[in-house]
Amino acid sequence: MTNNKVPSARLLARACLLALSIVAAPSRAAPASDWQPSLITPPAGVFGPSETIRIKLPQLPTDTLQHLALELDDIDVTSLVSMQGNQVAVTPTQPLAWGQHQLRLVEYTADGGIIERGVWTLEVRQSTHFREAGMKANVTLNGTYRVADNHLVNPPGNAQSNGAAHVEGAIADNGWRVSGSADVLYNSQAMLLPRQKQEADLGTFLLTGNAGPVTVSAGHQAVAPDSLIMQGFNRRGVSASLASPDTSAAITGFELHTQDIVGAQQGFGIGDSSNRVDGITATAHPISSDRDALLVSATYLSGEGPNQVGVAASGDPTATGGHAGSLSADGNMLDKRLRLRGEYAATQFDFDGVDAGNPAQHDHAYAALAQLTPWHDKIVGGQPMVVSVGAENRRIGTFFRSPANPTGVADRQATRGFASLDWHGLNAQFSLGHETDNVDDLTLLPRTETTQGILSLTYTPLQMPGPDGQIPPPSWYGQPTYNMTYVNVDQGVEKASATLTSGALHATRNLSLSASFNYPTWNWSVAHTLGKDDDLKNIGPDTENDLTQLTANLRFGDKLTLGPNAQFNHVTNKDNNNLDSDTTTMGLNLGYAFTQRLSANLNYNLNHQHVKDGSSDLKTKDTTGNLSWLAQPAQGLKPGVTLALEGLYHRADDRVIASNNVNNYQVFVKAAVSWQPGY
Repeated sequence: MTNNKVPSARLLARACLLALSIVAAPSRAAPASDWQPSLITPPAGVFGPSETIRIKLPQLPTDTLQHLALELDDIDVTSLVSMQGNQVAVTPTQPLAWGQHQLRLVEYTADGGIIERGVWTLEVRQSTHFREAGMKANVTLNGTYRVADNHLVNPPGNAQSNGAAHVEGAIADNGWRVSGSADVLYNSQAMLLPRQKQEADLGTFLLTGNAGPVTVSAGHQAVAPDSLIMQGFNRRGVSASLASPDTSAAITGFELHTQDIVGAQQGFGIGDSSNRVDGITATAHPISSDRDALLVSATYLSGEGPNQVGVAASGDPTATGGHAGSLSADGNMLDKRLRLRGEYAATQFDFDGVDAGNPAQHDHAYAALAQLTPWHDKIVGGQPMVVSVGAENRRIGTFFRSPANPTGVADRQATRGFASLDWHGLNAQFSLGHETDNVDDLTLLPRTETTQGILSLTYTPLQMPGPDGQIPPPSWYGQPTYNMTYVNVDQGVEKASATLTSGALHATRNLSLSASFNYPTWNWSVAHTLGKDDDLKNIGPDTENDLTQLTANLRFGDKLTLGPNAQFNHVTNKDNNNLDSDTTTMGLNLGYAFTQRLSANLNYNLNHQHVKDGSSDLKTKDTTGNLSWLAQPAQGLKPGVTLALEGLYHRADDRVIASNNVNNYQVFVKAAVSWQPGY
């Protein structure tokens, strides 16, 4: 603690302590220059997260008490202190985290100095046996029984039920911690569960153990930063990590199943070597004085898995696979005004099957990004302004493929520039990019190019305080937000092939305008989109799209809510005698709360699809009504119970195909149980 001046908040706290101490002041006081406080251990022997912390003081003069300050984890908590006899007591406003915390009592002297009267390290623990030990769950169970119906085709059984539970827990003590979480699924229709065998199944799960610098995990996990060879790869498997004490560097080895596994099957997902990705990844912050200045990461992996289309889709058991490596660096400089990121990756992949005869294909990829934010504290017109500009370039080879990035798009060379502005309620985003394929210039393939420009403007006028310092109520049109987005895409053939001539290929234009207006008890919005799609090779139709959307949400008092919406979509096919098609969708949602526990909801939707030449004319109407009663609110270990009566009515009128006409209804009684136990 280095500040030698006592802030006003502390002086106020001292005054409170002084007033309390006058009542409790003893007739004889200890010398002001020589005294020691003592920390009182709670009756349970350990400090809990919300435990009141007590410090015993000797008999002190009142002028000494008013110059005391208490810090918890370097945060001044003097304003929370109360005097209870000769004890200083403070209760944390938020539960303290498990582990060690520092408590410090200091005295400010008359000459501006500081005397440290006591420093204690207190440990927040679950019990004397474990620093942390607990479990909690979020359980839901839904039951449905169809009590009436009419004209249903092959309906399921009258009684249906489903549910889910998320369970997590942890146990820890000095130097180690074990934690876990899992999802359990239930459905009376087993075919809707992952394995389609039993009514209960396992969803995702993760078990993690920490002991000092070592971490071991088993279950669904993402083990490495996103890169060209490992993008969004969250799979079931195992991993082990070793981190430096200050976490400036870490290395992780892993084995993950190539395909996503859900359900109680295949254990930890590492038993099949022909459907597994093995690898190692390392990260480091080499600049110790500034961890955010530079992050370096490297990943190497080797894996196999089903063919590109997947076993389930084609029945092809061929296992493809290969090796991949990536090295990247992401840095901030010039006081975080300039960000530079670069990555290089290479792969070797057997597309026709591992060891199938044809050699593996080698290829590489790179990505580079530069982004400049020239100011962090620029003020223009009395308002902060943030401007950012940047550019990126990436090349992904034709035969670049990683088993840990199955959805990655290969054969691309792209350059993009972008800029953004945020000032006085205005946010502007602009980007312009150019992309080509056939980057390895294969003789028999064409090369196409795509140029895409995007401009987005959003404006929300700021509500400025009036002369009295208060923000005035919104205008008659509410608090508005306006948006305009324009997208322009042009495609062409840069290099012709036997089946595709050079020249313009495709052009797409899309303009979206929207506005929303918010009031204290209601809001409404309107949006309009104009789209145009031209096939310049006359392979497909040229179309124009005109879409209008209207929505509103209104609240009347504390009981009634109303939500109307409408959408009108007009599509013109210019290559078919300007053939028009219209889709109209309208809806109304009505809610009413009779009491805090009894509510009703009514929803109506109308959809009409019509083609100008009479080839299609379909109108559907759907009505849903629900009466819900919260029979038992969830309280602690007591589960909550909600009972409901629900009805659904569906009508379809097809003026072209009479066999599509439908007129049916269903009535259900429902029960839902929610339970959030914690130990």
